Amino acid sequence: MLLLVSALLSGWVSWAHGQGKTCDFPEIQHGNIYEENRYKQTLAVATGTYFYYSCDHSFASPSHSLWTRISCTEEGWSPTPKCLRQCFFPWVENGHSTASGQTHQEGDTVQIICDEGYSLPNNQSGIRCANSGWSTPPVCSPVYSERKCGPPPSVRHAAITTIPFETYAPGSSVEYQCQSNYELQGNRRITCRDGEWSEPPKCSDACVISEEIMKKHNLQFKWSSKKKNYSKTSDTVEFDCQAGYRRASPRALFRIRCREGKLTYPTCV
Repeated sequence: MLLLVSALLSGWVSWAHGQGKTCDFPEIQHGNIYEENRYKQTLAVATGTYFYYSCDHSFASPSHSLWTRISCTEEGWSPTPKCLRQCFFPWVENGHSTASGQTHQEGDTVQIICDEGYSLPNNQSGIRCANSGWSTPPVCSPVYSERKCGPPPSVRHAAITTIPFETYAPGSSVEYQCQSNYELQGNRRITCRDGEWSEPPKCSDACVISEEIMKKHNLQFKWSSKKKNYSKTSDTVEFDCQAGYRRASPRALFRIRCREGKLTYPTCV
């Protein structure tokens, strides 16, 4: 069996009877004939002769075989020997593509969607796998324009952390900071792009826990370590009944979450 495999990989079959058309010895870019040094001095190859070839790293034959057989025919080498570039597509900087994490073959085109305010060079919609690799790196770059922005939008319960100006150059950015007891939601930094500011953040109201309401509902904090009378949005507050009182509300309502400055108090009787 080993002798048979060796004979096949050597790629040299006995010459066909009679002299028909011949093929030039194949020269394969980014590939090699099996035992090429043994045969490369041959100027002409008779019809019926076959070889096996393999491709260099990052290249593959159309059949994607480790060794691909080609035969000399009257029309030339069949199939035509070639090694095609294999391009790995990573993630897209400042954009996205369904092709991320996949390997593509020479000639394939990958579509890319850039984030708002970014684009590929020359506003292309995709990049192509070429013999030398990707035609353009998968990077979406900022789109700059001559249009400036006015003052940044005001955000309730927030202020920008720098001195405001009347106008801002394209690409400028500012940051917001919420007032004490308010929680910032969204991106604290906004950027001027094409005369428009990106979406500003919001400052969510804190829940002020009323001692008067707690007394009216006969409540106390479940944990004696809790001292503050406010909670940020999404924080959880746990209540318990004061001594001598029992729950009149379902147990689940004694552990409540602050939602946009609002709390629903349970009751003890």
